[in-house]
Amino acid sequence: MPILAGMPAWYLKKAIDDYAAGRRPSPEMEPFSKMVKTLGADEVAGYFAAQPREASQSKVDRTAIANGRTASATCAACHGEDGRGNQAKGTPDLTGQPPGYLLNQMRLFKAEKRSPGDATLTSIKVFMKSIDDKTLADLAAYYSSLGR
Repeated sequence: MPILAGMPAWYLKKAIDDYAAGRRPSPEMEPFSKMVKTLGADEVAGYFAAQPREASQSKVDRTAIANGRTASATCAACHGEDGRGNQAKGTPDLTGQPPGYLLNQMRLFKAEKRSPGDATLTSIKVFMKSIDDKTLADLAAYYSSLGR
């Protein structure tokens, strides 16, 4: 489960739109997102964006964090050196998210099950296919550790 508090409103709005349109498949989120769009997606996104951000309290291994930091150089091209994302590139803030959530999202990209119809995400899908599972877990640990 991601931490929504403090995420940028533009990213939350895009996620709501993508879930509602079926571009980001999720049997749990699709009906909820359709309801939110009816009630006011801008307001919901703004509400969560305005909440104070509290990083995940999940325990992560220091060695995995160090390995993830080393492996993150390519990720920085889109998510920034600090992992906080880039609106112009449409990339989210990864910092402080639970490592299990981050790992699951990376695995979905790798399997081409995350936003399968979104051509703007082709580069991350290709990139994820080149990374082994241990490195994915290390990246998840590293980004989860940021912002604590």
